Amino acid sequence: MLQLTSASDLIRVVTSAAADIEAHVSYVNHDAGAITPARTNTASIVTATTTTILASPASGQHRVVLLSLRNNHGSTACDVTVRHEDGTEIETLIKVTLLAGEALVMDRNGKWTHYAVDGGEYPLVPSAASRTEMEAATSLVVASTPGRQHYHPGHPKFWCHAIQTTGIVFLLDSYNLTSLTDTGPGRLTHTIAADMASTSYAIQAMVQRPGTSLSVSSLKYCNVRNATQAVGSFEVEVYDGTAVTHVQEDTHNIYAMALGDAA
Repeated sequence: MLQLTSASDLIRVVTSAAADIEAHVSYVNHDAGAITPARTNTASIVTATTTTILASPASGQHRVVLLSLRNNHGSTACDVTVRHEDGTEIETLIKVTLLAGEALVMDRNGKWTHYAVDGGEYPLVPSAASRTEMEAATSLVVASTPGRQHYHPGHPKFWCHAIQTTGIVFLLDSYNLTSLTDTGPGRLTHTIAADMASTSYAIQAMVQRPGTSLSVSSLKYCNVRNATQAVGSFEVEVYDGTAVTHVQEDTHNIYAMALGDAA
């Protein structure tokens, strides 16, 4: 509830554009025990200006039970700023951009609601997390957005699914990948599009067995090739289960991903 308690108090609206803002205020005047319901409709505000929508009480106090601002323009959006003034201080109560057909309403409990053109309420959306907040992964009051989600430490910075066979690489799907390069039998270099912050990131890689047979050639395993992990690339090598020496060779399906801090 808003209250005008002195002869200097008033409520004004600042409009930012030449739209068509319709303003209504319903209030109750309390004066020496007399309670008088009242209301005021302000002429449509069609310029960028400052307008008084509830004047100071001649006597007693005004208690606002409803304040409504609606943008009746067919296309022009307008910022509306509601202010309480007491002759000395000017306090901004709320500022909202009203698209054509939208409304801002304050009820008797002092709750402001922004209504869309179809009359539905705008959802209460938390502010978007910054990169720092995403990397800290501690806030419970900000929201993750698609453009910053990958900065979360629990989000993969890179992943891919590829097939390497007889020196040819087929990329089936990927995220944050520039290229895959066949660097030899069973060797595949992954070039990351947006680099990692350091070489201490974690890589997970695995291969799919080419069949259900338990023969030596079907028992595949892989690892990150020694000394190839850089901020922008790494190499995975694949072997079969040949005794003693093991054989480095291509495989059908290979999967890789990385977790860590993005540059």
